[in-house]
Amino acid sequence: MDSRWVRALALMLGLGTALGATAGKLEKAFEALRIHDYFLARRLFQGQVARQPAAAWYGLSIITGRADNPFHQPDSAYTFLLRAEAAYALSDARTKDRIKPLGVDTEALAAQRAYLHGLAWDLARNANTLEAYDRFVQRYPMAEQVADARAVRDHLAFQRARESNTAEAYRAFLAAYPGARQVYEARGRLEEAVFRESTADSSLAAYERFIAEHGESPYVKQAEDAIYRLSTPRRGRDELRAFIAAHPRNHRVPDAWRELYATYVRDLDAAAITRFLQENPDYPFIQELSEDYRVASLVLLPFRHEGAWGFIDEQGEERIKAVYEWVEPFHNGQALVGRAGRTGTVNKGGREVIPVEYDDVSEFSEGLAVVERADKVGVMDRSGELVVPMRFEEVGEQREGLAYAALDGLYGYIDARGNIAIPFSFQRAGSFHGGLAVVERDGRSGVIDTRGNVVVPFMYDWIEGFDRGLSRVRRDGRMGLLGPFGDTVLAPVHDHVGSFTGGPALVVDGKACGYVDRAGRWVVRQELEAAEGVISWGDFRNGVAEVQVKGKRGAIDSTGRFIIPAQYADVGSFAHGLIPVRRKAKWAYVDRLDRPVTEARYDQAWPLVQGLGRVVVEGRWGAIDSTGREVVPPRYEAMADAAHGLLVVRQDGRHGAVDGQGRVRVPLAFDKVVPMAADLVQVERGGRLAYFKPSTERMIWKEEGFDVAVASPQ
Repeated sequence: MDSRWVRALALMLGLGTALGATAGKLEKAFEALRIHDYFLARRLFQGQVARQPAAAWYGLSIITGRADNPFHQPDSAYTFLLRAEAAYALSDARTKDRIKPLGVDTEALAAQRAYLHGLAWDLARNANTLEAYDRFVQRYPMAEQVADARAVRDHLAFQRARESNTAEAYRAFLAAYPGARQVYEARGRLEEAVFRESTADSSLAAYERFIAEHGESPYVKQAEDAIYRLSTPRRGRDELRAFIAAHPRNHRVPDAWRELYATYVRDLDAAAITRFLQENPDYPFIQELSEDYRVASLVLLPFRHEGAWGFIDEQGEERIKAVYEWVEPFHNGQALVGRAGRTGTVNKGGREVIPVEYDDVSEFSEGLAVVERADKVGVMDRSGELVVPMRFEEVGEQREGLAYAALDGLYGYIDARGNIAIPFSFQRAGSFHGGLAVVERDGRSGVIDTRGNVVVPFMYDWIEGFDRGLSRVRRDGRMGLLGPFGDTVLAPVHDHVGSFTGGPALVVDGKACGYVDRAGRWVVRQELEAAEGVISWGDFRNGVAEVQVKGKRGAIDSTGRFIIPAQYADVGSFAHGLIPVRRKAKWAYVDRLDRPVTEARYDQAWPLVQGLGRVVVEGRWGAIDSTGREVVPPRYEAMADAAHGLLVVRQDGRHGAVDGQGRVRVPLAFDKVVPMAADLVQVERGGRLAYFKPSTERMIWKEEGFDVAVASPQ
């Protein structure tokens, strides 16, 4: 017998046998119900509907709600209950007192309602269909199970839309279930479906039509990218000019102009630049062109004179006077400089483009730099024009045409001219990557698209960001993965999830770990040991990951196949075809097939950098190449990783540099050596700087007081 309707009838069953032969028809009906004479009870209750509707409808609801009689019909039972509740609400106190001894009161009606809700919920769960759950929600809106029913219904409805994966299906879902948890993901998938269906034939006309009809879509830039690609398949000059003329508002027009410019001036000589300008007088970046014309091939290096900084060229000639407290190397034609506690930029001609009057200036991003003064922030373009006024508390780097900004303690987004693109309503905000940005509200993180629509609800403690397509997330201390539609790729139930930088992502739980691909599928089940520090050494690098089984280290490839058996005490990172491995106390190098390429004779060994791997024998440093040949015998006190083809070494407390053949290219005579380029090294001694050119074995410039006689390399 179902415990729910037992509870519902608890009061009614207390009637006893006091209702004798002289009892009224209503009492007789309840007595018949008590002894399960359903035919008599039903007839008597039906006869009392007009005189005692509350009690009669209640009795009929009890009969049709029970499964042990031929009148069982849950829908009818609920209808009768609704009538009983309505009649009871309209009854006077005398009537309520009359039927209370029969077990009909507010508590009994509520118990019957709860019983029928449970009965209907069981039927819906047994059917387990969208229609069944939807009917439950519509029919029983006050049931305690309605929230669960709505959640399951919405899930099934969204799965149906996902299976169809059409714009029509997502529109129908959003229209039918506007309060569903999945609406954020559905909106994103709707935008993608509209784009996909509108451009199914991948034709130029389709992409142009899509932009005309869906100008606010987050996929407009993708459509513009496709138009650029289809219009300029060979990046020829005529193609590029035609694209610029036909699509002046396309965000790739600046790229097209620069591509066109590059076809003329790949060698950056003055004659080519002149010809380009004659044939393309509408070129919009005339200032950049002028700068290219004057100093295109000029390489400028920081130098110091009497405590101030400026720039010299590769011949050691002063190009920008030493008048600054500090300078940074040139990047994209400009260098950050500082004077009197203020910051600005100079170009290669020495002109201060951003005046040296700001507290801080960022590097340029998408042609724009953030400037700060007196706790107010604005934005300048490459010409030094203030394009965003100094009124914000913070401005981030421009990404995909938008930058986050802070105003009055709240974050929003502005365009390249400072116009508000997304209102200031967030506690924190990050840069856009792939059309998505992480934002924070009420201490919880979520994700929005470039129109400010919520793609991922505010339900996470931390969201990494989508610069690699997927994002790691943390909720309640557990980590998982989200896709670009806000869909859950890997549920946030794990101790740790690594990155996809070099292959599948490491997933750690307790003392076990495995790897998943970008779809959240297990490439390697959690059958590997999560040894100490696994989150620092267990990620894939260059398509290979170090793993541990039964206390021994090995390596797997991105398919999960062991390329190095788990038989070593330690394993390093794969690079340039070799992997350092340690068996007992000594290190060696093996290839991807676990074939030895060196003897196990090294006390320490590092992964190869620029084709050279550092090794140590009895405290002395040397290097091997990618064939395993010892190109630098272990004889130095210290050695840095290769940079610009040189290995900085130390001997007898002095620094120099050797090349990949072990030849000394920079004498061991300095306190510090920094390779700047393939044939340029910055050296320091006694706090004084100089630049040394290995190919000529000469200093091109040295600071006053730099009194080092440079011997020829041995």
